[in-house]
Amino acid sequence: MEPQIKIEGVRWLESEDPTFEAGEVRTARAQMTNPTAKAFSYNAELYLGLPKVASSGSIAFSLTAGETKPVSFPVTMPDVEGDFPVYLDVLVAGEMVGAYQATENVIVVIIPAIVIGPITWA
Repeated sequence: MEPQIKIEGVRWLESEDPTFEAGEVRTARAQMTNPTAKAFSYNAELYLGLPKVASSGSIAFSLTAGETKPVSFPVTMPDVEGDFPVYLDVLVAGEMVGAYQATENVIVVIIPAIVIGPITWA
């Protein structure tokens, strides 16, 4: 039996707005379903942009036959401003079984640190 995966969207935890600050660590979650009659061990990676500007790294998880569960992907936002598409690849034994592009991009902003010293009068 060939491995398969069903990916049901990507949602960023603790935020409805996909605008994040550079260097911030955010976690995305995706519902994963094994639609087959056999259990499989998967590896998935969520990443921003092509070429990749940020990645969750490889996240291992297993699903029994017909099982659905959420999988979390922590990502440190890149130190560059931009509007980045979100991709999620799922592999079994090194072979791609699922590739997903989120419907909403991530926007990374750099907020400069502004220090205002004491006001002096001359």
